[in-house]
Amino acid sequence: MKKKHVVGTILIVIIGGWLFFTAKEWGSHTIGYQNLSQAKENGKTSYVKGYWVKEKPTTTNAQFFTFYMEDESGTVSKVIYAKGKPNNFENSTSIVVQGAFEADGIFHAQNILIKCPSKYQSEKPEGEKNI
Repeated sequence: MKKKHVVGTILIVIIGGWLFFTAKEWGSHTIGYQNLSQAKENGKTSYVKGYWVKEKPTTTNAQFFTFYMEDESGTVSKVIYAKGKPNNFENSTSIVVQGAFEADGIFHAQNILIKCPSKYQSEKPEGEKNI
């Protein structure tokens, strides 16, 4: 075989492997936000926007952070996050969790995005001009 054929074959195998891997990853994730019911139904990694339910128990230890979250449709679920409690969690106005429901019926978050009130937000009511 010529050197060009060997290099070409290797490149085709590498590109084919990369395409297979990316297609497999894309198939295991959802695109866009879902509510907790939809995330539970599809079983894929999902993004869910919601709010911390402060009245329910929250647990923080060295390995896990657990809390309850309510989505915009009113569904409440327990969330387990294996990376510790995020900074400013108590100040959050809303949260976005990325993860999936597992066999135990609990949402296991891989990432948590905290949405806090903006420190750059104007203190004046809308419609009032800054002078």
